[in-house]
Amino acid sequence: MVEGLAIAVGAKKPGNGFRGWGEGLRSPTMRWRVLLLLRVAAIASGVAGFLDFVVAPLQGRFAGEFEDYQDYLTAAQAVTRHTDIYGAFLNHVQPIPVQGFDYPPVVAWVLQPLAGAPSTIAATVWLLVLLASTVAGTAIIAFELLPATWPRLELTVVFSLVYAPVTYNLWHGQMSAVVYLFLALALRSWLRGKQFSLGVYIGIAALIKLAPVLLIVLLLRRRWWVACGSLAVTLALGTGVGVLALGIGTLGEYVTRVVPVLGQQNGWIYNQSAAGAASRLVSHSVLAFQPSSTVMTVVIVAIAVVAIGVAAWIVRPAEVSRDVRGGQFALAILAILLAGSVTWFWHLGALLIVMASVAALIAGREVHRPRGIAIAGWAVLLTTGVAAPLFIAFTSMPGLIALSHSRWWWPALQLVSAPALAMAALFVVLAVELRRQPRADGSSCNG
Repeated sequence: MVEGLAIAVGAKKPGNGFRGWGEGLRSPTMRWRVLLLLRVAAIASGVAGFLDFVVAPLQGRFAGEFEDYQDYLTAAQAVTRHTDIYGAFLNHVQPIPVQGFDYPPVVAWVLQPLAGAPSTIAATVWLLVLLASTVAGTAIIAFELLPATWPRLELTVVFSLVYAPVTYNLWHGQMSAVVYLFLALALRSWLRGKQFSLGVYIGIAALIKLAPVLLIVLLLRRRWWVACGSLAVTLALGTGVGVLALGIGTLGEYVTRVVPVLGQQNGWIYNQSAAGAASRLVSHSVLAFQPSSTVMTVVIVAIAVVAIGVAAWIVRPAEVSRDVRGGQFALAILAILLAGSVTWFWHLGALLIVMASVAALIAGREVHRPRGIAIAGWAVLLTTGVAAPLFIAFTSMPGLIALSHSRWWWPALQLVSAPALAMAALFVVLAVELRRQPRADGSSCNG
């Protein structure tokens, strides 16, 4: 990232004060210092992560809350006992933060081994699965997108164990780490032109969280019919297994009772979708669900359609550079995060795909105005990796209720939306830059 920013600011006209600073960042001495600092950070974070997520759990001293894991365990036990896997969810829809298992039926069926193992062993194995998924996903992103001359291994370690949206999954036992891995695998197949595996990976991710299915717009725009077919077959198989194992009634309950709750207007502070920011703008459905607003529904749907439409519009079947293809995938990830009804804080780990793509585009001199995209990228990184986790760490439900009765409530809600606003800004800047990319015949995509 530092090298990418150096290229960004170093491309200014002579006399610009940023040029000298950019040259300084590219000097061998500065690069050696940055690399040394990064390696020290990698070693420190690696040791801390090993102690926190491997040694401590094996010794029975893990400090995480792991409340999301408890929801998965409850669903797995419901499968083995032949009871309602969505009972806890449907009984706790107010206030907004208190819910339960809200995944498709096949996920509960896959989680059955958790119910059959001793509780401590099951929880430890689950944590190790999430840790392996996180590190593997980050490594795939780094080695597929970043230049070979960059310290990709060190960056993998640091971002796997320091970036708050991905470490949140580890502390709380959140399954989003598994989705993160499959999105990284889908990115790899996208860049390498492996259509069959691309469809399978997107399908598996969509069987866990619904939103990744929107990546199909990329496949349609590139006319990758094999990928579309493997995606459809994967979804059909997963849905079929859920029906065969738990019955059509369970699937019906998920579609008719769970999905509508997930689709409600939701302004809770963890929700960083455009819909969440819009709800907070009018102080709607923040602490508890309120009746939907027709105007809000129209605005939210329009934003989602535009975001997905722009992500699709950017993609062309014609050959472009690998960095640009990575940028197209990153733009689609941003579109999904912004377009969803709920984009919880722990879903934002996928932004590492976006950050790595931005760095690659800048380093490869693939963008016309690198400074703007670099600033937007840093804004996303700082708001999601520093500001948001600090706010979450120092807030509580009683504190929010007290704040809601003060004059500071509305300004505080807008500050909470900073990550969503930063993502929206990056989406616009990245879309403009990608649209300017030349085709293989040398003509501009604007033509």
